[in-house]
Amino acid sequence: MPTPNKSAAKDVPAVSRAVTILDLIARSSSPVGLADIARSLDIPKSSAHGLCSTLVNLGLLRRRDSGFVLGSHVMRWANAFASRSDIVDEFSRLWEETPELRVETLTLTILDGADVVYIASRHGDDPLGITFRIGMRLPAAFTATGKAMLSTMEHEEVRALYPRGLPAPLTARTVSDFDTLERELDQVRARGFSVDDQQVRDGMVCIGAPIFDFSGERAIGGFAISVLAPHLDDAQIDKLGADVIRYAHKLSKRLGF
Repeated sequence: MPTPNKSAAKDVPAVSRAVTILDLIARSSSPVGLADIARSLDIPKSSAHGLCSTLVNLGLLRRRDSGFVLGSHVMRWANAFASRSDIVDEFSRLWEETPELRVETLTLTILDGADVVYIASRHGDDPLGITFRIGMRLPAAFTATGKAMLSTMEHEEVRALYPRGLPAPLTARTVSDFDTLERELDQVRARGFSVDDQQVRDGMVCIGAPIFDFSGERAIGGFAISVLAPHLDDAQIDKLGADVIRYAHKLSKRLGF
């Protein structure tokens, strides 16, 4: 039986055009209009409109103003790539070379849809009553790392992740509505770090910050330190927040940010 000639295989035009659209929008710092997309592909605006509408329906694009920007579904692919990249190795190296970190519990997550997925953790000396296992999932809206990553998205993108509303609360302190969540995310944007104040587990506070790669626009991961609630006051939270920002920035720099 003859061996297929792979070099003779032809690209599917619709797929090639979709990738070209995504690349074009990814390179732009502002929404890209339909006319520009049609001109770039040398196709009628009606054809470009059909392609873009399909990409919007798939969550790969979203409409903003009179143009298009990348959609949240792209983050799934980016995070899947990140989970297989050097981010875990750099997290482990940071733990090994920073003795003061070994007292606390550290976690590293990526965003997968509306959840965070834990891809690495190191447990400190103080027992938290919870073990962060690799592959464990929690609602991003409740966790420090999730809030840190969600803060790099716009409010409407965050709402789109939860079309049926936020999940059932895990504790009495869990955020339960979008207005409260959006206020929390605005606070994260203002001070650079997030706080899960016993929203996942009673008695546990987590402080998180986003991790970026060379693109620098959206977080590809979240880094957090978790401690027991009785150990913290506002001043200590601020100090931990500054520490988390510093360590997350170290990881980001190592990933090309």
